[in-house]
Amino acid sequence: MKNFCYTYQSTYALDSVLDPLEEICSEFNSFALIFFQYFKYIFVIVLIGCGVLTLLKLRGYYFRSRSFSAEGDSNKKDPFNKPRLVVGAVYIFIGFGILFNYLIYFFIWLLDPLPDRFIFNLLSLIDIDPFNLNRITDIHSAIYPHEQTCYYIVAMLSFTSTIHSTVAIWYFINNVRNPRKTIIWVFSSVPGGIFFGFTTFLPFML
Repeated sequence: MKNFCYTYQSTYALDSVLDPLEEICSEFNSFALIFFQYFKYIFVIVLIGCGVLTLLKLRGYYFRSRSFSAEGDSNKKDPFNKPRLVVGAVYIFIGFGILFNYLIYFFIWLLDPLPDRFIFNLLSLIDIDPFNLNRITDIHSAIYPHEQTCYYIVAMLSFTSTIHSTVAIWYFINNVRNPRKTIIWVFSSVPGGIFFGFTTFLPFML
């Protein structure tokens, strides 16, 4: 009888600790959904802004080269003019594509076969019940709020890595005088995308 009482009290004490944690996780999950909706539009503004700035900068280079040629300057054209034109147009196209969702579906279909989300592979090496592991790696299979929270955290890290990669490409095209900083950005963002996934966050932006 004493053992039964002790077990019951221990279980009750554990529930009293876990219940507030589950409530915190539930609130965090609500925050995560709002986070992705807000940052979808911020991401769109960043993409379109980078594209417009690139084209405006290219326009400045064009008029400068025309003035130099009119003055008889024999300097060669900037070899990055065509890449800047392509990058500027692509960034604007991607920005509007994400805004209207059609590129989100395309990227999910295109990038989903990539071998990424290695964080879930590492979790599979731990002695965890495969059924419980599946509830963490697939948010549609999650039952408890903390399982969804784990997935949302991975999705946020995936989004952060994608932002870094996007800005690194733009920075490399528009500021070739400092390639070392760009290389550091690339080497810190692409491995993050491979580890956390390039498409983990995309469904939450629909």
